[in-house]
Amino acid sequence: MKLIGIDYGRRRIGLAISDETGTCVRGLQTIDTDKNPDPLLPLLAIIGSLNPLGLVIGLPLDGDDNETAMSREVRKFAAKLEKSITIPVYFIDESLTSKQAEGLLRFRKKKVRRSKDAIDRIAACLILESFLIQHGSTRFTSP
Repeated sequence: MKLIGIDYGRRRIGLAISDETGTCVRGLQTIDTDKNPDPLLPLLAIIGSLNPLGLVIGLPLDGDDNETAMSREVRKFAAKLEKSITIPVYFIDESLTSKQAEGLLRFRKKKVRRSKDAIDRIAACLILESFLIQHGSTRFTSP
């Protein structure tokens, strides 16, 4: 039950992946949208090479769990992505995952200012981990 977690951002898109059992999550890479004006192309290449059973995209909600302008942008990105893939896309509230990722880097005494890519990868890990905890890994195993 391999899933890919996505932390969508206008500047960078952080990616993470779970193992086949859905018990371990690791950061993959970050797609820089300045270097990749169409970030779907490298993302589709990654999806094609890793063959996940689904994608988990973080959805930024406000303090009252309502959609925001950014969450509508994320949904628009996901809709474009869904036109090119056959696997399901799941959404999960990503509130504060970037702040948590920043805190983890500070804990490791890394310079946050120079670690924006790492923050996005860690945020993608937190998104995916949260999804797996909430939904359980057995629900997504292939027959």
